[in-house]
Order: sequence, then C-alpha cells, then structure tokens
Amino acid sequence: MQAKQKYLDDVRDVLDTAAREHATTFNPEYCFDSIIDEGSGRIAIKASLTIDNVESHVRAELGKICSILRCTPLIIGERTRKRPLQDGVVHARGSIPAVTLETLRLMLEENVYPFLLAKKGGIYVVMDGNKLKKIRQERNFSRGDIAEELGLSRRAIYEYERGTISPKIDVALRLEDLLNASLIEPLNLLETSTVSTKSKAGVESPGRQTRLIKTTLEAFSRLGFDSTVAHDAPFNLLSSLHQHVFLSYLKQRLERLDENRLEFLARLADVLKEEPAIIASDSPAVEVISGVPVLSIKELLSLEDPNEFIELIHSRRGA
Repeated sequence: MQAKQKYLDDVRDVLDTAAREHATTFNPEYCFDSIIDEGSGRIAIKASLTIDNVESHVRAELGKICSILRCTPLIIGERTRKRPLQDGVVHARGSIPAVTLETLRLMLEENVYPFLLAKKGGIYVVMDGNKLKKIRQERNFSRGDIAEELGLSRRAIYEYERGTISPKIDVALRLEDLLNASLIEPLNLLETSTVSTKSKAGVESPGRQTRLIKTTLEAFSRLGFDSTVAHDAPFNLLSSLHQHVFLSYLKQRLERLDENRLEFLARLADVLKEEPAIIASDSPAVEVISGVPVLSIKELLSLEDPNEFIELIHSRRGA
C-alpha cells in the first residue's frame, strides 16, 4: 500500500511540475485519475503501478468518456504482471496505450515522444508510408527490390506504404539504412487519432440507471442533446450539442452531495473549458454550489429549447 501511495504522489508531482494545466484526484471509483490540458491536446490518465490491474470495464469507460471529451486515454504504470515497462515504449491494454511515468514526463516537459510500440511478437514502430513510397520511387527501387534486399514479401512493403501495418524496429532500421532516409515517426500521444478509442456510447446498463438518470436523459434528448451515462466518473452524464459539452452530477437530495466529488467536477470543468451542472430531484434553495450551477429536474423538464438550458447554466455559473 505504501508503494502504491508513493507512486500516486510521484504522479501528482510530475503533473504539478510538467503539465500546463490539470485536474487530479486519486479516487479508485473513477475510471481516470487526471485530465491534462496541454493546449495542443488533452490526456485523461489512469495511474496503476501494474498496468494489468486496470480492469477491462474501466478501460471501456475511459475510452467512451475520452471520445466525447476529445481526450487521449492513457494508462501510467511501471510494470505488467510479468516484467517492468521500459521508458520510451508504448504498451497497450485493450485500445488504451500505457507508458511509464518518465515517458509521460518527457512528453509534457520536453515534448519528447516515444518511438517504440510493444505488441505481441515484438517491438514495432510507426513509419511514414507516404515518405517511404516517395523515396523508394526517387531511388528507383521497386517494391520487389526492397523486399528481396530485406528478405520480406512485396505485400509487406505495400502495406508499410499504405500504413495498414507497422514494421518491427529491426526492419524499419534496415529500411532507413537501405534508403538513407529517416522514416520512423514518434507516437504523439496528445493526438487522439494516434490511438483507437472505440466508444460504447449508447450501450448502457439499464440496471444501473436510477429514475432521475432516466428522466434527465429523456429531457436532454427532447432538447436535442446527445447524452451518455458515465458509471465510473465524478459526473453521471455527459451531454453534448454542437461545441457544448455538459458534465452533470445528478443527486436526489442536495444535502447528500459529495463535496470532494463536487470540487473535482468544478476543477475538471475549468480545465476542460466545459460546463458543469448539478441536477437534483428536489427544488434547490440555491442556484449555485461551489461554483457549479444547480437546477431541479422540474426546471429541466420545463425548458423547450437547448439554448434556454445553455443560457440558464451560463447565467447561474456567472452569478
């Protein structure tokens, strides 16, 4: 337990030092521990000394949330159950990339990104296929010439050029040597397109939806919002319309609000530049709590236009 806590302290220290802006809390009930805004991109991280301990349902929830919040999901850890992770190497658990804390620090503090990708069967790299094709043609090499020189198939060279498969590191280095060109590209994990995050939005668990969640979902849908239930996050719903994303914390009774959860939600909204909201079953006596607008489900149901909701949230947050 001491090793785990020390590691989480180390993660926070790196974020405080290297990240441009972040919202961080280490709550085991959440699918992410921190969201980082680097200006050029967002990262949502889950920290776990052993990356295999991040369960599949947590990874699925993390990927779903990131697809809506336009974040890159990332697991930070130091080992698998079998061996230590190496700095500068991207591993993967499901569709979520995993790197060491030092690799994250280098990305945030020095803009140094990893080049190597660990997959079943070895260490691979990402190669610029268009550049490979262009230089091959400029050097008057056919795909057959390259394949024969490197002991590969013509099909493999074709797929490298298309970018549909990645070469192993030794093959990539031999290709670079043969063509006297730099072809290997760093893995910019700030770009959401770098990794696959297949969202499971719309596939919800009815058994985990309260009456308040169902009623709120129906209200948002009637107003034209796309909404997704979050089971393992400081918010219960993510609702989006055009460029607006609302992070809603739903509660039957306001006196039972979790203050730590509310504080983290407010900080998340600030980092993400999105809008938080508290939606309660009872009629609130106040319009804002800890900087987060409050409205009753009755108020939400009375609205007839999405702009009414947006303006209401903006006015209460600014109050």
